[in-house]
Amino acid sequence: MNEDKILHLLEKVYTEFSNKFDEFAKRFDNIEERIAGVEKRISGVEGKITGIEEKIKVVEKEVKKLGIKIDTEITDKVRALFDDRQLLHEKIDKIDEKIDMLQLDVNNLTVKTLYHDNRIKELSKKLGV
Repeated sequence: MNEDKILHLLEKVYTEFSNKFDEFAKRFDNIEERIAGVEKRISGVEGKITGIEEKIKVVEKEVKKLGIKIDTEITDKVRALFDDRQLLHEKIDKIDEKIDMLQLDVNNLTVKTLYHDNRIKELSKKLGV
């Protein structure tokens, strides 16, 4: 009878152990499925990151091209415009000087004309004309 009890207890322990083992196996399968899902997500993220890195490389190349273009073409054009601006300012300064000289000459002639007009009037009065 003791043997029956021991056998019965062993069967009970075995059954409980089997049930727990099956439960752990199911949980482990669930965990494996979740890990597989996470791995797929990580692969997707890695793919996106790779795409972003490639796009960044393309953008870097374009920025370098623009930098070179600015350094060569645009900088030269800006220098040429600055030089032209300097020349124009120098010409305008010369024209301003000439205008100032002409203004002095016109003022001088105006004074002389008034003087001569007054002299003519005086002489006309003396002659009685």
